[in-house]
Parts: sequence; structure tokens; C-alpha cells
Amino acid sequence: MWHCIFFALHQVGFYNRFKKIDFSRVARLVFVCQGNICRSPLGEAVARSSGVRTCSFGLNTRSHDPADPRAVAWGATRGYDLHSHLTTSIEDYVPEQGDLLIGMEPKHAKQLLLHFSDAPVQITIAGLWLDTRRVYLHDPYNTNSLYFDLCEKKVELATLAILKKYSKKVISNSRDNVYE
Repeated sequence: MWHCIFFALHQVGFYNRFKKIDFSRVARLVFVCQGNICRSPLGEAVARSSGVRTCSFGLNTRSHDPADPRAVAWGATRGYDLHSHLTTSIEDYVPEQGDLLIGMEPKHAKQLLLHFSDAPVQITIAGLWLDTRRVYLHDPYNTNSLYFDLCEKKVELATLAILKKYSKKVISNSRDNVYE
């Protein structure tokens, strides 16, 4: 049911503001999910493998726990290292000028807007950068292995799409870096 609601809201433009990112101002990609054990650590690992400054945190987690073993294994099969990942709680995250906060679900974006309204950050939703845009990238934590794979693949693809837009800032510092 939630997927239908998110889809309808997306179709009428409710989430458009999360696509208006000025990549010329982005200095660090910050991936955000609920527990910081599956989706956001993968986004961080994909970005790090491209040499991009990055980090991640969870909105409802404690700090210093390892990534989910399935996420570590999935990442390893794709060439991403999540072995040394330790969770970071929102309370332990320190925003920096130029951070792009990347949530995995609309509720993440909403929480980020509330929590960081005065911080020098921009906020987006990962799935909006996919070729087939979606505003909700499902949490794979309690899913079977097939669906876990599908969820992590969507996070990887969304991160690669964001990296493609982000890399253009290096080529040009013009108005074209604001994507809608």
C-alpha cells in the first residue's frame, strides 16, 4: 500500500524538491537509512570505491555495530568493502558544509529536513536518481536472499547514478550542475 501512495505522490511532483540538487556545492555524499547496516553502508562503500568523500549514518541505530553480514557478503561479490563498517547514529553525525544527505525512503527525507533545517546541507532521496525513478528503496534487513539482492542492487544503481551527476561538477562549475 505504501508503495502506491509514494508512487502517486511522486507522480504529482510531491518529491521534486529532492531532485533540485546543486552538485557544484556538494563536497561529501552522506548515505542515510534506518539502521545503517544494509543500505547506507552499501551506498557509502560504492561511493568510496569511486574515490569520493563519503560517510553514512542511521536514523534509529546505535553507533559502532558492524554491517549486516549479508550486506558485507553482497558488497564483496560486487567489489565493495563493508568489512570495516561500523554504524553511526544520527546523534554522532556532524554535518559539514557541502554535505548531500541521501535518504532511502520519504520518511528519511522528512526526518532529515526536520533535524537539519539549519545545517549547510542538501537533501535528496536515492531512488529519485534511478532511470526508473522511485522514492522508496526497501529495507532488505528482514527479507529473503532474493529480495535482499534486489534491494541492494537498487541502492548500488542509485548510488552510481548520483556519482555520475556528482562527477560532472568536476568537469564544469556552471549552472548546469543544478539537476531537476
